[in-house]
Parts: sequence; C-alpha cells; structure tokens
Amino acid sequence: MLSCEKPTLVERIVNVFPGSYFVKCLFFSSVFGVPVLLLTRFLDTLSARAALAVFGPLLWQDVVTFSFANFVLVFYAVYGVHYMRSKIASMMPQVQAVMPDGERGVIKIFGQICRLFPAIVFSVLLGVVSLVSFPTQGEHAAGPVSFAMVVLSFPFVYLAYGSFVWVYVSSIKSLYDIGRQPLRLVEFHEDAHLGMKPFGSLSLSLALVYFTGLGLVFFSFLSIPLPLELAVGVLILMGIVLFFSPLEVIHHKMRAKKRNELDKVKGHLKQITSSLGDPVLALSKVDVKSLKRMFAVDAMERQVAVMPEWPFDTRTLTLLSAIVLTVVASIVTKYVLLFLRL
Repeated sequence: MLSCEKPTLVERIVNVFPGSYFVKCLFFSSVFGVPVLLLTRFLDTLSARAALAVFGPLLWQDVVTFSFANFVLVFYAVYGVHYMRSKIASMMPQVQAVMPDGERGVIKIFGQICRLFPAIVFSVLLGVVSLVSFPTQGEHAAGPVSFAMVVLSFPFVYLAYGSFVWVYVSSIKSLYDIGRQPLRLVEFHEDAHLGMKPFGSLSLSLALVYFTGLGLVFFSFLSIPLPLELAVGVLILMGIVLFFSPLEVIHHKMRAKKRNELDKVKGHLKQITSSLGDPVLALSKVDVKSLKRMFAVDAMERQVAVMPEWPFDTRTLTLLSAIVLTVVASIVTKYVLLFLRL
C-alpha cells in the first residue's frame, strides 16, 4: 500500500489507461514530446523537411538535446514520481517498526506527498522559468494542429516537473518529521544502526532519482539561459540540504543512544573494578566468573565504540558524492560541448 490513499494527479492521468506504468510513461512522453510534435508539424505542413526543422540545422547535438528536453525529461519526471512513491511504500514496514504510532503514524506523515496545491505551485514556478528562459517555445508549432499540441502538452509537462520536485521535497520533509518523533531505537547488539538505516537508504534512493533528473537537464540544453541555470542551481542546493536535514535529526538520536550505552559499559567496568578492590591484589582475586564478565564487558565496549552515529555507512556518502559530481560533470560537459560547437 502506498503512503496515501490516492496517487498524485500526474499518476492519475497516466493511469487513465490500463497496462504497465513504464509503458504508459513512454506513451505520454511520446504524445506530449518529440514524436507527436513531429507528426503534428508534418500534418500542418505536409513536409518532412518542415517537420524536422524543429531540430534546427539537424546537427546531432541539436537532435539529441532537443529529444532529451522534450522526451527523456518528460518520461523521467512522470516515471520518477511513481518510482519515489513506490520506494517509500517498500520502506514503510521498516520505518513503521520504529514509529511510536506504527503504520498509522507513517501514513499520516507521508500523506503530504499527495497534496495537489504545492505540486501546482512548483509547476507554475517552473513553467514561468521555462517561458522566461525560452520565450520562443511557440515557434515549435508549424500550424494549428501542432500549436494545439504545444498548448495541451505544456500544462501536463510542467505538472510532471512540479510533481517530481514536490514528491522529493515532501518525502524528505516527511523523513524529517518522522525523525522528530520519539522513535523506538533497537538495541545495538541487534542492529549496529539501531534500526535507523532504512532512513538513510530511503533518503539516498530519493536523492539518487532527484539528482539524476537535474543532471539530465544539463544534457537537454546546449545553451541554458541564466534563469534556468539559477533555478537548477537552487534545486541542487535545496536537494543537498534536504538530504542531510532528516538524517541530522536521527544522527542526534543515535549519538545520544551511543553515549548512553557507553555510560552503561563504564558503569559495569566500575562495578567490576570496585569488586576487586586494590588493583595490586586484583590478580590474585580474579576467578573464572570475573574474567568472563570482564571479557564480556570489554567486548561490549568495543562494539559500542564502533557504533555508527549516522543512519548510513560510508558507501552512502560515496554514492551521494558520485551523484552530485555527476551533476557537476553534466554542467561542465554542457559548456565544453557549447565551446566545441562554437
């Protein structure tokens, strides 16, 4: 079961048709993307040359980037919304296991990802940025048929983009809200991450989808206007901050638990040493039972000392760094291609 009763508006539109969601995403990306745009331009002009003129001078760079911007990005946004919600659904049993209210509390908190108004707000903002960055988008139409398709596709495309951003933002916000709950941390001898690793895994999965989408933006345009660059830059910074925000809350809980366990171990050691009395005479008083107890406490101390204080391991940070570097590499690649084109 997903984390809210109804899917997002984009998913409901896609689910009007039966079948695989992946296939339906391809269909909608075709209808509101390059394939149908080319078809409608041909219907308007009855000329293949005029239809292909939408790519400009038909350089491979223009064809690839235009196809990315008007097909791949649309598909990725529509499918990404569903993927992120499905990922949350798969993690819910592990998350609700440490929640004070269990499943009811998790569903209530994650329910905000299905809110329509914030998704529309992001959609409108991104649509405005797009129009300011590319005011000549209407020129993609070659006649009334292609113009009608451009007008119909614009709201759906930017609803998909806005929903994509909102699902990521609201999902991370939900993780933050859950992290502020009085979570039931498991004992360290049961799980070194105290049952908190699902939070790190989920946050990483969402960040992977989000930053990959931003990276695709820079492969979709050889020349990105300043408004769009600023918008994507803000989204990148927001994504990084949001990734760590919920994990910082959980980090404090894990660190407090570790300190508490260390204090317990020190208390056990103090009891053992005080029972032995004078340390000079201690060796003569140590029996097998005391030795076993000392070894057990020492092993416990070692286990507590290596307890992680974050709900992820170093591989997670490596993956996140790779994701962010990929986006940066996309930006650099875009400018290199632009330079070579000149």
